[in-house]
Amino acid sequence: MKKKKKLFIIIGIVVFIIIIIIINLARGERGIKVDATIAKRDNIISKVRAEGALKALNQVQIGSDVMGRIIELKVNEGDRVKKGDILCIIEQSTYFARLKKVKASLDFARAKLTKAEGDLRRMDELYDNKLISQEQYESEKLSYEMAKTETDATFESYNEAKENYNKTIIKSPVDGEVMQINKEQGEMAVMGTISTPGSVIMTIAERSKMFVKALVDETEVIRINPDQPVKIEVDALPDTTFEGRVIRIGGIPASSGYGYEEAISFPIEVEISGAPERLYPGMSATCEITVDIRDSVIVIPYTAVGRKKIEGTEEDVVFLAKEKNSKVVQVKLGITGENGIEIVDGVFEGDTILTGPYKTLRELEDGEKIDVKLQEPLLGGEEKEKKRGGIRVKVGK
Repeated sequence: MKKKKKLFIIIGIVVFIIIIIIINLARGERGIKVDATIAKRDNIISKVRAEGALKALNQVQIGSDVMGRIIELKVNEGDRVKKGDILCIIEQSTYFARLKKVKASLDFARAKLTKAEGDLRRMDELYDNKLISQEQYESEKLSYEMAKTETDATFESYNEAKENYNKTIIKSPVDGEVMQINKEQGEMAVMGTISTPGSVIMTIAERSKMFVKALVDETEVIRINPDQPVKIEVDALPDTTFEGRVIRIGGIPASSGYGYEEAISFPIEVEISGAPERLYPGMSATCEITVDIRDSVIVIPYTAVGRKKIEGTEEDVVFLAKEKNSKVVQVKLGITGENGIEIVDGVFEGDTILTGPYKTLRELEDGEKIDVKLQEPLLGGEEKEKKRGGIRVKVGK
């Protein structure tokens, strides 16, 4: 009995070991579990996004070129103005008094010049008849030159005083709409200097044409060209999308950041089609610029593309499913879009492309056994299993 019992135990252990071996072999045949998709032809649109703010045509800030108190505002916010219309008036008494004083000096200088001219003509006749000396003639000529110089200088002072007086009447430099008035009647208007900006009295803009002034990263700006189509979303109108086009790309970058981590961006300007009345300067906007469109090209998911060393050089690669094994293929990438990335060379339509998981693909090597799950939506939401290249795959969700 004891011998039979030992025999049964030995047989049981052997059977258990055989079962374990069979299970392991079965697992080894299935290989590493990976997700996959089938390479297909599709249309791809490459876009660049840029954040910015709205500005209007001929948007100008009106300031004063002279210092003084605002004694009259001729317009209100929302008023339409034409170029040359009077916007406001600065206190004129000081500038008028200066103008009057210089005008009197100019009249006096001109009278002296007239007398000096007459004296010089008489001296010319006397000198020609040798009735006066060379010294007397030269002295009279010098008096004339001094009177002429004094008159010219006084005339320049008069022009300056007249110009300053005229600057007390501030006129619109453009056609447009008064968007904002920053000063009240009775407040001081301060003119700007080289180091100090002057006070802004009001802002005028022509809203019949609106633009977005945005910043684009230096790595993306090289893909942008004038006349490229743009879709514009304005934060204040989230349910509305506007059409536009790129009209200008700035050549001087605008830098931001601190220390060594400085971001370089370039300004671009986008014209919004039509004249949307609900748009105002300063509103935040997002531009989606279409920089390239490719029709009927091989498109695969971003997750399928990785980098691996091939002959000592880092290259763009994807993993294909060949029979029951993985195969590393070097690829040439094209443009990127919302639905994936274009493959110019290395992958053909119908190839089975491994797409994940990311950690698995990162550690996967060429020639490893794999167990592929391929998900592909069919008409009516059916789910089927297919075998592709000797690999059982599940199609559908």
